[in-house]
Amino acid sequence: MSDTQDSSYTPALVTLKTNVRDRADELRTGLRSEDRVLEWLQEMTVRTLGRLDQRMYADMARQFRGRQGLLLAAMLRPSERRGPMRDLDEAVAKDVRERILVTHVQPAHRNAFRKLRNDVTEYVESADEGDTHDPRQQKHIGMRPGLTELDQLQQSVLAELLDGLDDSAAVIDWSSDVLDATHGELGAEWGRRVYQEGATVDVLTGDRPEHERSRRLFAATHLLPKFRAGVRVRIGRAGELPEKGAGNDREQPDW
Repeated sequence: MSDTQDSSYTPALVTLKTNVRDRADELRTGLRSEDRVLEWLQEMTVRTLGRLDQRMYADMARQFRGRQGLLLAAMLRPSERRGPMRDLDEAVAKDVRERILVTHVQPAHRNAFRKLRNDVTEYVESADEGDTHDPRQQKHIGMRPGLTELDQLQQSVLAELLDGLDDSAAVIDWSSDVLDATHGELGAEWGRRVYQEGATVDVLTGDRPEHERSRRLFAATHLLPKFRAGVRVRIGRAGELPEKGAGNDREQPDW
């Protein structure tokens, strides 16, 4: 990060870029597991303010049906590739990962920037104070605590799903948590359908390897797109809050 970025008068935009770049850098070297691929997509969903193209989610869902697909295998470290993808050439994998960044992540970052730029606050440094709005000191996504809260809710329900739920009663409680994590972007019958479809409950609570694989498919197909929808709604109501020194600087509106 340059000195200019360190002292930026619009640190929310710098924080946005840093949030996206950190996950992009992680992808460049390959992700550590199939679960981490889903976690990475959830984290990138929030950090691009829900601006990832819907095709990314549809493509990802297809990767968890049957054998490991090329897109999924390329996102993983070589040790995590399975079946026909075990011998995938690393140069090919690197090319796929870079194409994900260029085709999906960069356009999403651009659209997130354009969404955020009209709502950011410009902080003018006080004469007798240091820059208390240094982007490096901000802990919230885009300096919006509401997004960080939603991110934490999403991480929690995704982790519970991937680990497997205890029983049908836990499925009911988990469905309520999903409502919060998607900011209400669920169909009216979503929780009832999950509970009443016995095969789904078996998948969510099972402890066999095939149950683990099916839970990843469930997450990619039914959870992550709803996360995206929730983030897109939440960003319109998320207020900006600097981590430090909010009362020490004069604020100028963005025109």
